[in-house]
Amino acid sequence: MHTYIRAIGFSKKESQVDIETLIKDVVLQADSVKTIIKDNGNIYVEYQRSFGENIGITVRGEEDEKGTFHIGTYFPFLKSTFKEGMLEEEIYINKKVDSDAYTGMCDDNHVGVSLIFYMQNIEQYIKSGETRLTLNNKKIKLVALSSSGKIILPTQKRIYSHIASKIDNAVKNQLMDEAKNGDMQALDILSMSDMDNNAALAERIKHEDLFSIVETSFIPYGSESDLYTVLGNILSARQLKNTETGELIWVLKIVCNDIPIELAINADDLMGFPSPGMRFKGVIWMQGELA
Repeated sequence: MHTYIRAIGFSKKESQVDIETLIKDVVLQADSVKTIIKDNGNIYVEYQRSFGENIGITVRGEEDEKGTFHIGTYFPFLKSTFKEGMLEEEIYINKKVDSDAYTGMCDDNHVGVSLIFYMQNIEQYIKSGETRLTLNNKKIKLVALSSSGKIILPTQKRIYSHIASKIDNAVKNQLMDEAKNGDMQALDILSMSDMDNNAALAERIKHEDLFSIVETSFIPYGSESDLYTVLGNILSARQLKNTETGELIWVLKIVCNDIPIELAINADDLMGFPSPGMRFKGVIWMQGELA
């Protein structure tokens, strides 16, 4: 987990001793403390401390009858500044087996695969102790942390091609919804479209660079379900400083496959200078907050 501690400005915290000291400081100097009595009588406590604008560390665990806090899990976080989240028809919440941590999952047509993210706000689920929940018509704000990334040039595109792409995506999303509901004609149209696109790409790749053809991408990475390799267009970029270490952090708002994501990365881990119109490519750990 502490691989992504560096994303919020703790690149020098490499040993287990350093991490344990940092966790202790979060508990002793927490900006906020949430206490919930579970249905089974156990006391759940969540400590949270900020180390800069919208960045910090959350420590979760349980308190025994003597008032001693026992650490369960911890994670670095970035709070979203998006005014509104994405509306999803169904979001599946699943509890991890080994800790009081939850992941969310939704089937988003923009991605083409199940979108899985680490849940930031779990207070409403921790009380009941339920391991699986299904929520309908909920908005979610997606954020991410990255330990390495690079800035690359945008694709050459014109206004009319951007509008055409928007229309194509809207039609594709409608067809995918119809296919999920059992419409075989919609499924055939999607299959034929994929074959045509594959044939066109196979021809273009002979003469063009991959990143001049693919504008954005969203691909699962490794064995962890909430890690992804992304290529997204940068909407905005701002820099902030970790108040504890003084390390600089880039906070980028990107759009990837029409999905808005806000991500944080240590300035030392980012190759290139980010600016609106450029693209970000890197591996991210996805987190989500239900609005």
